Amino acid sequence: MKSDLMDVAVLYQHRTLRAVCVRQTLDGEDLWFPRAQVEIYPADPLMRGEPITLTGPAALLKSKGIA
Repeated sequence: MKSDLMDVAVLYQHRTLRAVCVRQTLDGEDLWFPRAQVEIYPADPLMRGEPITLTGPAALLKSKGIA
């Protein structure tokens, strides 16, 4: 069975208890993802603008235009 998870390189912006905000470029659009559906690496500590890896369902990432 093929996994539908994808890894994408993005820039960390912010997170709340339920969501994480990333951008593709420093001046790009804020993209919010539900934390229940994605993982970020590294997890801590994070600073705004830091490159991270976002892992999530391919369909979700494609719907936001980053896959």
